[in-house]
Amino acid sequence: MRAIPGQPMGAVQLVTDGMRLVNRQGEAVRLRGINLIDKGSRVAGGWRFIPDWPEDLMDRFAQSGINLVRLGILWAAVEPSPGQYDETYFDFIGRQLDLAEQAGIAVILDMHQDLYAQRFSDGAPDWAVLTDKPYTPTPLWSDAYLFSEAVQESWEAFWANAPVPNTGIGLQDHFAGCWRTLAARFHGHPALLGYDLLNEPAPGSEIQGMFGLLLGNFLSLLTDAEREALGVTPGDVDGMAAAFTDPARKLAMLEILNDADRFRQLGEMSSAPVIAFERDVLTPFIDRVATAIREVDGTSFLLRGHNYISNIGVPSGITPIMANGQPDPRQVFAPHGYDLVVDTPAIGLASDSRAHSIFARHRETQLALNLPVIVTEWGALGGSPVANTHGKYLVDLFESWGWGHTYWCYEPGYFATPMAGMLKALP
Repeated sequence: MRAIPGQPMGAVQLVTDGMRLVNRQGEAVRLRGINLIDKGSRVAGGWRFIPDWPEDLMDRFAQSGINLVRLGILWAAVEPSPGQYDETYFDFIGRQLDLAEQAGIAVILDMHQDLYAQRFSDGAPDWAVLTDKPYTPTPLWSDAYLFSEAVQESWEAFWANAPVPNTGIGLQDHFAGCWRTLAARFHGHPALLGYDLLNEPAPGSEIQGMFGLLLGNFLSLLTDAEREALGVTPGDVDGMAAAFTDPARKLAMLEILNDADRFRQLGEMSSAPVIAFERDVLTPFIDRVATAIREVDGTSFLLRGHNYISNIGVPSGITPIMANGQPDPRQVFAPHGYDLVVDTPAIGLASDSRAHSIFARHRETQLALNLPVIVTEWGALGGSPVANTHGKYLVDLFESWGWGHTYWCYEPGYFATPMAGMLKALP
């Protein structure tokens, strides 16, 4: 379904029908979208969060076959001081919603984070970072989830709902209040489809144990010849970690995961601590935020994904969102998935098999949840021509399951990329 100017498929236009999103006439809708975010830039005295996007950007999206935008917003931009909200940033969000409405595009507001905080990458404001550990970037930015004590301690304070020193209010309570304020401001906007509650939530220091278990299980599934090729011996988990951080040996490891049966087995063997985190830590947080939003907005959809580790095919243990103790009737499962060469120079080697294994896991989760799906992050293919093969393979897979999807992501020059051409050519 192409965008129709002035008629976005916002929350008031859509309802759930089991695992489908349908319009008020009961017709299934096809949501094809893109991520749009400015993660902030340092300026004298702080951060600049208002981007210089072209005024006709939403119109250009609509003309290129896009009818959904996942608009990234940042806690640091929304609430720069505890309980103090930035009206200029609210005006920016409102302007994007208005432009989307005019273009016929629906919008998901995505509370984005990478490595928890603006201090480390993007996300939480400084006042919500409760660690004194120094931060050192890793060669591949996302590996800091695994290796940075500063990032891990920050997450641990958040999951403990540790009180903010200046207010005595817990971090999660502040976060829920931020969402309540956003929902009170923007609910009912014709372009607003829903709220993506928190991008890729990650464990704290327990992620080290999860990753170690994953590597140990991977090692146990290798043949003698594969271990020799990787330069590891039985039981040598440290050697597997070293292979993982070496680009050439990492590619050899990923080639082994083209074996879908072993990829599946690896995820199942490694799932117990991940599922426990989602059950015991992540779910109560999601329900707290959902309840806060439902105090002011009963119409917009609530979107939740899985934890960061489940991006790579480890089974997720999420359950439906509960607001005020009841399953929320307007919710969407919002998984993420990238082939494991993402964010590296090897993106042109993206594997259909590995990506299929990851999304097949998410399909199992959807069936267990009985919820509609919008894949809110996938791709990250940049200018690679693999968009015409790997990208097309994934779009076809998503749509065969009736899933909406938002590609990662818009960048200057996007409209000249193979991905833009592939999406525009879809029927």
